[in-house]
Formats: sequence, C-alpha cells, structure tokens
Amino acid sequence: MSRLVWWLPFFLLAGCVGRIIPPQDIEQPVTFYLLDHGRHASLVLPGGQGGMVRYSFGEWRWYVDGRRNLLSGAVALLWPTRAGLGRGVFPEISDSEQFERLAPEGLERIHTLRADMRRVQALRLRLDARFEAPETEPVESEEFGLAFVPDSRRYSAVYQSNLVVANWLRQLGFEVRGTPWLSHWRIVPQAPAN
Repeated sequence: MSRLVWWLPFFLLAGCVGRIIPPQDIEQPVTFYLLDHGRHASLVLPGGQGGMVRYSFGEWRWYVDGRRNLLSGAVALLWPTRAGLGRGVFPEISDSEQFERLAPEGLERIHTLRADMRRVQALRLRLDARFEAPETEPVESEEFGLAFVPDSRRYSAVYQSNLVVANWLRQLGFEVRGTPWLSHWRIVPQAPAN
C-alpha cells in the first residue's frame, strides 16, 4: 500500500495537461512558437534583428554535463539541483518549417501562437540579460544546439522545464490552466466577449 501512495503523485501528474488560453485584443500581434519535445518544452521567439531565438530551461547535470540516467533523473526530481537557462540564436531560420535544425533533440509538436510584440520583446530582453551579465560565461551544448548559463533558482519537481515555460507564457499574456508537468499542451481558444 505504501508503494501505491508513493507512486500516486506520478500517476496523477502523467495525466496533467496545460491548457493555454491566448490573450484577446492583441495590439501588435507577433508570431512565436511553443515547441513540444516529448517530455519538455521550449519557446522560440523572433529575434531582434531577424531570425529566431530558442529558450529552454532544465537541470544542469542533465543538459550540460550529460548525466542522463535513472539515478540522476530521480535526484533532479526529489532534491533541488543546479538549473540552467538555455539559448540558441538562429539568424538564418525564419519559419517553423526549418525548426528541425534548431531542435536537434527532436520535436513532437510545434504550437504556433501570437502575442503582443511589446510583451515578446520584454521577455526576450529579460532572458537575454541573464546571458549578457558580465560574470556569466555560457557553456555550449552541441547536442542541444544551445548555450547554457546557471539559473538563480534550483531545478526541482515544482520548478522544472515545463512549469518555467508555462510561466513565460503567462508573461506573454496567456492564461495557463492545469499543470503541463510532462509537456502535455492544449491550446484552448478564448470565447469571444459579448
């Protein structure tokens, strides 16, 4: 019985879906993308000078150090560990048909979304500032096509990649309902106001 109680949260999380409700009345709409890689997600925002910029969040040992085994995964979920913010700048990529090149770990689904240009620019500037801090030295990951910098918060079951992406979506004016813990996303059109 005690084993069942221990595994119950994992079974509940497996069915969790993040329902994304887009904002209404966007003044200056711009297209961006939510990438579903299977168990984690990342965002692709338009670059300031053209092209695309991909942002991802994850556990440092998993993404940067390459420690990908059951024990490392369990430790990352059960104890707060070092986290990293990943960024890939792709000036030559202009549309989603080329996204296989910016996500070498693979793609299960690409969600095309729209948000206000000012919010998109503000999020991109906030994330980029972490890469451009004078004391920061990004670590390149050829495997993921991203550079990683340490994040100020620790990675844990309550602060993991999909929950961080959900928070980024909220900063872009989206409502996110549910828990996309395992990168299950559903776009729910907002009912028009009467």
